[in-house]
Amino acid sequence: MSSALLNFVHISDTHIHPSEDYIKSYADYTPRIGAEALVKAINDLPVAPDFVLHTGDVAYDPDPEAYTAVVDILSQIQCPIHYLAGNHDEATALQQIVMGRGESDTLTPLHFDFEHGGVQFVGVDSNGPAEPPAGFIIESQLDWLDGICSADDERPLVIATHHNPVHGHIPWLENWMGIQNADDLHRILLKAKERLLGVFFGHIHQNVHVMQDGILYTAAASSWCQFGAYPNMTDTISDEAAKPGFSFVSVFPEQLFIRRYWFDPTT
Repeated sequence: MSSALLNFVHISDTHIHPSEDYIKSYADYTPRIGAEALVKAINDLPVAPDFVLHTGDVAYDPDPEAYTAVVDILSQIQCPIHYLAGNHDEATALQQIVMGRGESDTLTPLHFDFEHGGVQFVGVDSNGPAEPPAGFIIESQLDWLDGICSADDERPLVIATHHNPVHGHIPWLENWMGIQNADDLHRILLKAKERLLGVFFGHIHQNVHVMQDGILYTAAASSWCQFGAYPNMTDTISDEAAKPGFSFVSVFPEQLFIRRYWFDPTT
């Protein structure tokens, strides 16, 4: 039996607000309550993750005070966190306040490429020009990703982005929330299909798996509130039956293991 090359936690859409009273009509509790419960659940895992992957909408909106609250809450997670910016984020504030980068070290668009446990992790910024809350990946990001996916590289590969990157049979996810040039992204990813373990994303506030041409696309639940995702659904509705959660991911030499983890922030 082989050991895991690494374990990581995939979280998304914490939407942290500086006020403890901020809430929306479709939510049962505040984002702060959800984020604090998320931190506790991660720290209480029976297997400590090597790091956390946060796929965006870290804050409720691009408010500097919100990122101070993010630091107060998420810095309590007992492992490093790798961040992508969501459509509610401001990439510079996220990097300078939360990630501790100086002005000369900030990236626009915000993206990353690092190796852990022999696995390559690539984060792509999907906040290009599109009518919000849709996404778009600009040409320079696609060219950069194409170079990675076309390379003669045998390392297992994990891709992350914020917006929904796949076509499907859920019109509101694709037309309203999706990456508008998702076909261009998918064509590039197919070049690395043999080593691509999965594409991790957020934005849709729901646990969803999609297999397309042998590529796994997987979204994590929000720590705050969940949206409905069923075939042919045209409107965004609250999924009151779905609990907040995250994904615990183990990379083995021969497989990818994803465990969905749920928690109750009201207890």
